[in-house]
Amino acid sequence: MASINDLIADARRHLGETESPRGSNVTWSTKTFGRIPGYPHDGYGYPWCHAYLSSVAKGAGMRKDIDYPHTASCENGVGWFKARKRWYSTPKVGRWIYYGPRGGTHVEMVIGVSATHITTIGGNTSGDGLSGRYWDGDAVATKTVARSSSRIYGYGEPVYTASSSKPSPPTKPSTPPVYPGRVLKVRSPYMSGSDVKTVQARLIRLGYAVRNGGADGVYGPGTKAAVTAFQKYVRLAADGEVGPKTWKALFG
Repeated sequence: MASINDLIADARRHLGETESPRGSNVTWSTKTFGRIPGYPHDGYGYPWCHAYLSSVAKGAGMRKDIDYPHTASCENGVGWFKARKRWYSTPKVGRWIYYGPRGGTHVEMVIGVSATHITTIGGNTSGDGLSGRYWDGDAVATKTVARSSSRIYGYGEPVYTASSSKPSPPTKPSTPPVYPGRVLKVRSPYMSGSDVKTVQARLIRLGYAVRNGGADGVYGPGTKAAVTAFQKYVRLAADGEVGPKTWKALFG
């Protein structure tokens, strides 16, 4: 089994990951979950919101179909939780939130709850709340939705080990690095240097996937995507650039 914090940390490691190629539904999630006959791209091109949570849960050490529903189907996931009396009408950190008729449209995981809103992380989605085709984005992203939304069907709670129901905040460095005085962003040629590497290392430590090879000191599209995901999480302007406010949020 795994704790709520374990699952959230593993889920956040994939923030910013996208379909490759775009619009194909082919992702780390479908490659990890496995082929489903009848779908394009050699069976990997299927809607992947539930496959994402299933794959993350398995990777965190949870037991398939014992601790969580290991399926690519949202309706099957709802049925699994209901059959085990682990289905709820209220949100809680760590519960899986299902949307649409019978919960069959989309699923994400709750990572924050306030009196009026829920913060979630999910795959095959975007960070645009419940507007538009919220169930058919092309990335792993966080979002904030109103608890009162009629699109919310309900919540399933996996079996976790004993743990706080709220993830621990990331610890700040004992001696925070000083802001370098330049805004880090994607440009041509790419920016590079020790300040870029410092940001990349911090993002990786916080659980954000830096897709350009890790902390290599080069500010490419992968680093921008990780920065954008972090900015959305801390509710800063999500421009993918590291200015004074983002630097302070990372290190201050």
